[in-house]
Amino acid sequence: MNFRPFKSFFIRVTSCLFLLTAVAHAQGLAMAVDRTGDVEVAAGGKSARLNVLDYLPPDAEVRLASGASATLVYLATSQEWQFSGPGRYRLQADKPVVLQGSVPKANGVPAPSAQAMAKLEPTQRQRMALGALVMRGIGSLRIVSPNNVDVLATRPTLLWNLTEPLPVRISVFGQPSPSVPVAQTVTTAMQWTLPTALPAGDYTWRADIISETSSGSRSGRFRVIDSSDGRRARIAPMAEGFSQRVAYAVMLETEDLPHDALLVWRSLAAERPEEESLKQWAR
Repeated sequence: MNFRPFKSFFIRVTSCLFLLTAVAHAQGLAMAVDRTGDVEVAAGGKSARLNVLDYLPPDAEVRLASGASATLVYLATSQEWQFSGPGRYRLQADKPVVLQGSVPKANGVPAPSAQAMAKLEPTQRQRMALGALVMRGIGSLRIVSPNNVDVLATRPTLLWNLTEPLPVRISVFGQPSPSVPVAQTVTTAMQWTLPTALPAGDYTWRADIISETSSGSRSGRFRVIDSSDGRRARIAPMAEGFSQRVAYAVMLETEDLPHDALLVWRSLAAERPEEESLKQWAR
């Protein structure tokens, strides 16, 4: 057996996870929700590039090159700190201390957002550790999402994967006529947003390959949550800023709405293709 791929994977994961490991025995002090340019963080005698979704322990030092920027949220205080380089900062329990450079800007964030970030931390460590493992379906067609999950959007975007660019018929079925589609399309894309809103309730959807040379069918299930579900009241509309959208995706994850979160993660990952953490959540 060739162990080189496993060794390479282990080294890659270990190198990108040392910050998460540094706080494995204690909750992180802050979470990075945005970064541009050259930003380094030092903790536990090691240093590495700061990445979006990194958790930083107390006394970590953040170093920004000229023109770089970073945004951190203190989990205990629901305080957002915006840093601009060049500069060096040490993260103390109540706020960052300036070692060199300009004073960071402070903004309040909704407490539920910071609470969601703290709640996500163990899941984030597990997700990154398993980042190289991708779920695959049998054959060329795979349902990506939604499948056996609740969804917040009343016009959900359905996602599937196909190894060849073949046309696929997408059919959505609901009650009270589960054999008659409530929505249907044929497309060569690998996602489709329903054109009209669905009432709250349970739905199934099916993807069928339409080709003379290939065939296949896969199906998934989802439930559009109703107005009495407390999550609709707790989750505020998504803001436009990058860090606010990161916080929104985190909130969706912790509220057990992974499909809606996946769509946000994919948008964020497309904007910042160098961010490995975003890629893991966008799969």
